[in-house]
Amino acid sequence: MRRPDWQPLEYRTFKHKNPKMEFFCPLCGTKRAFHSTPRLSPKNYLQLVLSSLLVGAALAPLMGARSYFVFFVFWAIFEAAVRMNFRKDIPCPHCGFDASWYKKDVKMARKIVHDFWATKQPNAQMQEKINEFDEGQMPPPQQNSSNPYASY
Repeated sequence: MRRPDWQPLEYRTFKHKNPKMEFFCPLCGTKRAFHSTPRLSPKNYLQLVLSSLLVGAALAPLMGARSYFVFFVFWAIFEAAVRMNFRKDIPCPHCGFDASWYKKDVKMARKIVHDFWATKQPNAQMQEKINEFDEGQMPPPQQNSSNPYASY
């Protein structure tokens, strides 16, 4: 539900082209979008296969057929790189809220938000939301549909 006095920190005057995920930041209400996913795409698998074939062929004179096991090393490297790239986009650039930390450890998420705002001066409305967040009085998100599995 939107309150009549709802004001996000930043208005988007443009639409993100082909976002993988769109949502509102739960702390500040700013519209956010992700253009990547934490999973490997078909393009990444093609890059992975081509890279491992190239390196495997270069190492074949030294190691023989065992050189093609470099595929699994490259797979781990690609997987880690894609996930780290996605993870760096998770924190809100406007309020500092990090959903991945909130999911793991609420106290650490609160500390991250405080550290973010230590260098900035929040307005009165944002300060009120930060205080609600600190006191644990932040209400749970309201579900808009009757589907219990729908994201909200």
